[in-house]
Amino acid sequence: MKTKIFVFVLLLCNAVLFGQSQVQILIRQGLDQAYNMELNSAEKTFNKVLELRPNSPLGYYHIAQIHFWIYLGSRDPGEYQVFLKFADMAQERAEKVIDKNPKDYQTKYIAGNLASFRAMAQATNNSSVDAFWSSKKAVNYYEETLELNPKFYNAYLGLGLFDYAMSFVPDFLKWAVNLTGLTSDKKRGFNYMKTAFRKGTEKTEAAFHLSKIYTDYLAEYDSAFILLQSLRSRYPNNTLFIYQYAVSLIKDKQLDRANEILNRVINLHNKKLPQITALSYYRKGEIFFKKNQFKTAIKNYEKFLDTSKELDFIGFAALNTALCYKQNGQEEEFQQYLQQAKGGNQDIFEDSYAKQKSEKYLSIGITPIELKLIRLKNDLDAGKYKIVYDSLRTDVEKIGSREDRAIAFVLLSEAALNLKKYSKSIYFADQIENIKVNSEKYTEVMALLLKAEAKYFSGDRENIKDILEDAEDNNDFEFKDYIQSRIEWLKRRLGK
Repeated sequence: MKTKIFVFVLLLCNAVLFGQSQVQILIRQGLDQAYNMELNSAEKTFNKVLELRPNSPLGYYHIAQIHFWIYLGSRDPGEYQVFLKFADMAQERAEKVIDKNPKDYQTKYIAGNLASFRAMAQATNNSSVDAFWSSKKAVNYYEETLELNPKFYNAYLGLGLFDYAMSFVPDFLKWAVNLTGLTSDKKRGFNYMKTAFRKGTEKTEAAFHLSKIYTDYLAEYDSAFILLQSLRSRYPNNTLFIYQYAVSLIKDKQLDRANEILNRVINLHNKKLPQITALSYYRKGEIFFKKNQFKTAIKNYEKFLDTSKELDFIGFAALNTALCYKQNGQEEEFQQYLQQAKGGNQDIFEDSYAKQKSEKYLSIGITPIELKLIRLKNDLDAGKYKIVYDSLRTDVEKIGSREDRAIAFVLLSEAALNLKKYSKSIYFADQIENIKVNSEKYTEVMALLLKAEAKYFSGDRENIKDILEDAEDNNDFEFKDYIQSRIEWLKRRLGK
């Protein structure tokens, strides 16, 4: 099992600096090396900490972090075992320190981070129940840390991450959350992370995780850019920071800029974290798919499928590859990749959606109008709003399938919104209410969201909150997380 927060989310190197000044200097040096992906040098530096403080958890803790990071970025079983070895040695020493001094909040914080690393590694290793128990242990340590010292703000980051993570646990694993007593609250988690960033000492890690929240949960891409640009300037070889910046650019429809950034990741080719490179090909495939450049999209998607070390996004990449081949009239390859699209990690939306769509297309095929709507959705995602508007406004009523017509009205409404034709956007959104769809139910929620957004930008605030509340209450279909991020964006603007 991998919940959303465990999908390649790396808890980076927390610095707990105390003790002799020489140890502090070595830890700072090691952290700078680790953040800049100089992982071999960082491990050598932390080995010097071991020599100076063999009975302290510090050296073992930081070496465990490095191998935890490498495991998430490589899926190498050997790295998993090395991580566990050093995590166990760090935990053993941390417990001895805590036994002697139960009020040592800094060591309890280290123990909390170790349990957090273990939880994410276990989740990645498909040890779901173990991951939940480790998560509970981590949360307990963070809470104890803050009870001992309410101003040790770094602990809020760990609490915030788990608050956010648990909201993405699949329904079939809710029993495990209930069993462990873990809770989830995205808003509280976000506020905890902001507190850690503003008042804690772990600015680098807090900035990275906040950037992901701004991108995925709040659709505030400018805020994400500020954080990620700062991280990239300080650590120019950190492929994870560069990759995340590209993801935010894609969601902000800055496709060409994102492509340039991803080329940087690929050129750096971090051999210890090959999954970041593989994911960069996936995102390049996404970019060229949105640009309707299907041959180039195929090339990048296939590179991802050939090099990925994990199941995440395998199904979705295969589905889009199939659609690229279909758009180019290559039926045999279309059928071949539809079969592959039924795989992937069914715990994440993209792959479960790919499975659903591939089974539909294998059963009844795909129509010319569906292919056209896919191209127009790509144009919308590439910021080509006039093309979408002009292509659909005169023909939308002629579309026979109710589902396809509803999708077309969503595209029209959003294109009109971005062209500042707000009354048209509302009109097109209203048309969806008269279409009774059996599938593509997300169109009903998108209609409400688009109507609320159009009213907001036109200056008409009447009933916006009611419309938005209706959208949020019914947002339980495809693209749920994406729609929710836009709901949250508008809610925050209405609250100011």
